Amino acid sequence: MLYPRWSYDDIRLKYAVARLNKENPDAEPIVLDKLTEQERATLVHDEKVRMRKIEQEIAKQQLAEFLAKEDERALAPPPPEPEEEEDLGKEHWQERYDSIRNSLVKTKQHRHKNFCFDGTTRIPAMCFTDNPMPDYTGHGTTVQFFSVKVGGVDGGLAWPLDVFGLIAVHDKLDYSRNVIFSRTRENPQTLTEQDPYFTLTGPSRAVVYENRVYFETVLKVKGATEPEDKDLSLLLKCFVCCQKVNLCKSEGQGIFDSCVSSRLYTSMLSTLELTCGLVMRSVEATITLQIVKGSWPDGSRGLFTAYIGSLGHMEIVLLDSGKEMVPVVSATDGMVKLSRRVISVERFGQLVVHAVACRGGNKDQVLAENKVSFAPLDSDRSRDKLDLGVCKFDVTVAWSRILEEHAVGHLPLTNGSVDSFT
Repeated sequence: MLYPRWSYDDIRLKYAVARLNKENPDAEPIVLDKLTEQERATLVHDEKVRMRKIEQEIAKQQLAEFLAKEDERALAPPPPEPEEEEDLGKEHWQERYDSIRNSLVKTKQHRHKNFCFDGTTRIPAMCFTDNPMPDYTGHGTTVQFFSVKVGGVDGGLAWPLDVFGLIAVHDKLDYSRNVIFSRTRENPQTLTEQDPYFTLTGPSRAVVYENRVYFETVLKVKGATEPEDKDLSLLLKCFVCCQKVNLCKSEGQGIFDSCVSSRLYTSMLSTLELTCGLVMRSVEATITLQIVKGSWPDGSRGLFTAYIGSLGHMEIVLLDSGKEMVPVVSATDGMVKLSRRVISVERFGQLVVHAVACRGGNKDQVLAENKVSFAPLDSDRSRDKLDLGVCKFDVTVAWSRILEEHAVGHLPLTNGSVDSFT
């Protein structure tokens, strides 16, 4: 099904004409088709100004309500301490997981034609790099994942742990899995007490946040044989971020700023610590690096990270070749094999890409490092050079606006076909 491609200005013009005719019944009616281009532009401008004033009043009212609730919460007595959950078996955690999963499936499958809880999202990155589709996209709020680590183990588990399975997030666009970690039993990641962090490989596209997203883990610890495998974590949790209001904005508005928080999730035989945040008024950035001069120094560890201007203290690991110094550059085309390449950036902020070459496997012995920054765009691509002395990289960032709703007409899906969300 095709949807009419009305622009926002067309809609504003129709509303303005209808409103003015209703407010002035004794005057000569305004006929849309008889308006000159200048008259149309004036009506659209006046309607924008009127709506902006209304939005400001709504924002002030919402801020007042928010502060009133905060005052009530501050005066309220602390809630009773929850009873400790002791010796909860596998059946308990499975029931919790199935209950939330079944509820999510029941409420979402009738609204999303292509909904598949167990499938991966079919909406790719860079959807709007070459066609920003301003009527259907915007600078939305997105979730930025910084790290997931095992904060503690139970049930006789001992370090190191060979972990396999998946970690995913479900957002409102299609509620399918947007995978941020995935390993098979034949290729587990070894976690140690000194380095309990998962090597994240996603998200595959920007994660849209509207009041909530769902965080899912299905993780196991590899045993000597498959029957000896143990369930490490089985979770499906509704994640709601504690947004912080910045009160130091013009016109008395309460504006939400980008933020970072950490949460602990206990399930099965572990407690996981998730560190993530919200990026406000964001665009999606897809990063690629390619050596265009020189070569990567032999026997050197590669560490590639990125961060955004407002959260400069929170680096996102794009690739860490580790102490094993696995190859960081493809021998055929010089492309860097990034583990992650999609992050969210504030539209009027800054993206910084940072590269470090370390002598041997020691991160403290820096051989060369440099960084390059980009001003975000709504669409298209930005390019710059990143010079480490021994080699030079071409850094390309593909920018894309954030999809606002799932019912947007036609989208390029990951299977190569063109389909619609209805």
